[in-house]
Amino acid sequence: MADHLASAASYFAAAVALLSTLWKIRTDRGRRSDPALHYGYACGALLGAGMAVNAPATASALAGVLPQPALLTLVADQLKVASSGALAMMAYATWASAAARGAVRRQTAFTGATVLLGTVGFLVASPVSDGTTVTVGSADRPLLAGYVALFAVHTAWCLAVFGFLIGRCAWHSPPGVLRLGLRLMAGSALAGLLWTAGCLQDMADILTSGRETGADSGVSGLAAVVCIVLGFGGATASAWADWGRRVRAWRDHRRLDPLWSAVHSVLPEIELVTPAQPFGPVASLGPFGSFRPFESLGPFGSLGPFGPFGRGAGRRRDIHFALYRRIIEIRDGQLSLRPHLHPRVPLWVGEVMGSVGPADAEELAAVVEAAALAAALEAARAGHRFPIGPGEGCVPHPVVADIGEEAAWLVKVAAAYTGSPAVAHVRSRVRGELGRAAVRH
Repeated sequence: MADHLASAASYFAAAVALLSTLWKIRTDRGRRSDPALHYGYACGALLGAGMAVNAPATASALAGVLPQPALLTLVADQLKVASSGALAMMAYATWASAAARGAVRRQTAFTGATVLLGTVGFLVASPVSDGTTVTVGSADRPLLAGYVALFAVHTAWCLAVFGFLIGRCAWHSPPGVLRLGLRLMAGSALAGLLWTAGCLQDMADILTSGRETGADSGVSGLAAVVCIVLGFGGATASAWADWGRRVRAWRDHRRLDPLWSAVHSVLPEIELVTPAQPFGPVASLGPFGSFRPFESLGPFGSLGPFGPFGRGAGRRRDIHFALYRRIIEIRDGQLSLRPHLHPRVPLWVGEVMGSVGPADAEELAAVVEAAALAAALEAARAGHRFPIGPGEGCVPHPVVADIGEEAAWLVKVAAAYTGSPAVAHVRSRVRGELGRAAVRH
């Protein structure tokens, strides 16, 4: 059961690392000359390969094929050494050019020496593999324990460097998605240190019994999964934030539809039509649209491997453009309806709102704006104007904010337009007045 859990965790972590790396390579067109990108690709690919090789199921499947099954442990370990070295190089590459080159050279030498010494030490110790367990003679126990210690020291150093540099960036970053992404990546380094801590138990087992379980334990494998998921989650945090903004824009667009449809039914000229219709039918956009989760700004911005992407930038904002256009059309309709605004709308709203209990100022303003719009639409349908002009409170509520807050306000107005008893009361009063005026004339 433990082997099955460890294999599942290792294969899942390998899949996340490899597939995410392939996706990054595919979407980083035009930016692949960035050195940090190269180190990021190498880190993900090497780590994924090392996790897959190190799974107990892989050892069992290849036990009858390899002339020396113990070499599988050596290969998996050295892939992880190279991966951790690439991780540190990726963090160093965020420095200024001269300092980055020197730090990368030193890290390359450290990683190369670790791989060389580790390989020599492992081969000299000549361990024997028995399934997923590596056994060594009494005389060679210190040598194999030294091999594991070298692996642990190198990996811990690289993770510490990465966590420190990224954590420092997070500390100096303003609140927002950038800081969140950096903190997730720093957290992945901490999970990686927990993963590496399993080497202490391996060294103790080697020195006392001459045996080492070559595969990750269940706890170590889960720590690896957490490390990789946090790392790639942080690297793509701004992409998921962009996805969240897209979903919110789609939701607001849908919620504004009843209000827009009501205005459009009376004033069809408010609809903005572009000659080429580059954004296609709004209904086809959906919350996901052309979303590509690895194509937006990542936590490093322009400093590292997850910076801006030009490809698909126009299509990424389809739903945002549609929402912006819908807001403009509703506001244009409100301006066109000003001659039809009934001056007694605030009074009528107060009659209903006062009977159901006190309301906060923002809710009352939204209901008044929705009621004024409903009354104006009724008057416009009947071709009736009010020459005395709108009463105070009938004009649209001023919102000095971005498109998100403007949309949020109009969503409140739309909800009041379709569901407020006060709006229904105002609509009925206007219809009654217009009906009596038609009879008199």
